[in-house]
Amino acid sequence: MLVLGLDLETSGLAPESDEIIEIGAVLWDVERAYPLKVLSVMVKPSAPLDSQVTQITGLTSEDLERWGITCQEALKQLSDLAQWAECIVAHNGLGFDKKFLEVAWKECPDFQVGLPWVDTMYDLPFSENIGTRKLDYLAAEHGFLNPFSHRALFDVLTMLKILSNYSFADVLQLSRSPLVKVVAQVSFEEKDKAKELGFRWDPKQRVWYSEMKQVVFERKRSEYPFSTVLI
Repeated sequence: MLVLGLDLETSGLAPESDEIIEIGAVLWDVERAYPLKVLSVMVKPSAPLDSQVTQITGLTSEDLERWGITCQEALKQLSDLAQWAECIVAHNGLGFDKKFLEVAWKECPDFQVGLPWVDTMYDLPFSENIGTRKLDYLAAEHGFLNPFSHRALFDVLTMLKILSNYSFADVLQLSRSPLVKVVAQVSFEEKDKAKELGFRWDPKQRVWYSEMKQVVFERKRSEYPFSTVLI
């Protein structure tokens, strides 16, 4: 089975106002755990990069001006590669990469890719002792380091190497389960119980919550020392 590993670097975090500045993609043979074809392109933005983006990615406005191509051409190359794959695999893909691509595809509908998505932040059957979901930390948990963090192609290869530790049949099964937001019914005095189990504080809704696949929640719900609700 061939899948398309994908990662984007962007000029900011808001899909409606920020832009894709780099696309990294790898056509990956799941059975062999092997990269067959890679795509790595910089994209020229409409405005200079913020210094914070340069600090995170290492990319400069000069780099993008010299080596970048138009977003339309980058999306065409991505579409050409995606035709060989059965699904897209991305880390936090549903919460980030897909949202940026959906905005870009509105401008370039001819190059839209209609494949299903697998999100390695939620769809890998991690063991209970792996609490982190940050890509670089996950790499370390699996015995290696990402040498060029926040460069799209290297993040894709890091993600796919992590993926290769798991049964892809199990990954696909998880990917088909809905993502749910689980809220812990705890008082202020009991908040540490939720925190110890990986729940995070949502300051807007003022709740302790955790996002997970529904099938995982159904398995865990009886283990929580507090009541939970889905929102």
